[in-house]
Amino acid sequence: MTAVAPLLRLRAQEIVRTWRIWVLPAVLVFFAATGPLITRFTKEILATALGAGQADAIPLPDPTATEAYAQWANDLTQIVVLVVVVIAAGAINSEVRSGVAALILVKPVARTAYVLSHALVLIAFVGLAAHLGAVVSWLVTGAVFSTAPPGPVLGATAVWVVLAAVLISAALLASAAFDAYAGAAGAGIGMFFLLMLLGAVPQLAQYTPAGLIPLTNAVAAGTQEPGRTMWWPLASGLLLVGVLLAAAALVFRRRELR
Repeated sequence: MTAVAPLLRLRAQEIVRTWRIWVLPAVLVFFAATGPLITRFTKEILATALGAGQADAIPLPDPTATEAYAQWANDLTQIVVLVVVVIAAGAINSEVRSGVAALILVKPVARTAYVLSHALVLIAFVGLAAHLGAVVSWLVTGAVFSTAPPGPVLGATAVWVVLAAVLISAALLASAAFDAYAGAAGAGIGMFFLLMLLGAVPQLAQYTPAGLIPLTNAVAAGTQEPGRTMWWPLASGLLLVGVLLAAAALVFRRRELR
């Protein structure tokens, strides 16, 4: 592969100079900052909305830092994943439609490097933004609940980044194959729902990438015991990322550019 470093700089500049640099971090920081507050003041919010009598009739446990971290994990695995797919879905096909891909590939740039540069920069960007959100969640949770160990929120976020990498890779594969943005986004979202459904099967959740969603939630809640079963979803998830990106590179090498 040639011209890898310039490609990586180009991808980084594309993120810094477009809406991506603001949207994803803003979404993550918003959920990180508001999640602990909502967890802490849920009873008060219900009392204001329903009245004190009806709110008291709803049995709610006392809020804790663990619940705030669990809310952060839910936000990551239910909402933020969709933002990640939207960001990745148009990465390749938008450049193909606009003719930018053809101009880049006129230079001594391998098509495999072209695809991998998209993946590496997107995954790195998502990982950095997610951990920024995790730090904000830890700080706000500590301020609201007095004590909040950083391990669960940082560990859950690291697991989620592997899930995000799987979805980014699936969206890039579809983006390399199809011109339609909706098709690429649909592939990424479809992969997410497939993993979510398969994750409901204990045997699959224990040994396959389908376990990344429940594992994220378990690490955040502090219910996941360290052990060999914890690493199976992570290892198989990274393997799936490699397979999807290899397929994306193969598809893109055979694609005719305009």
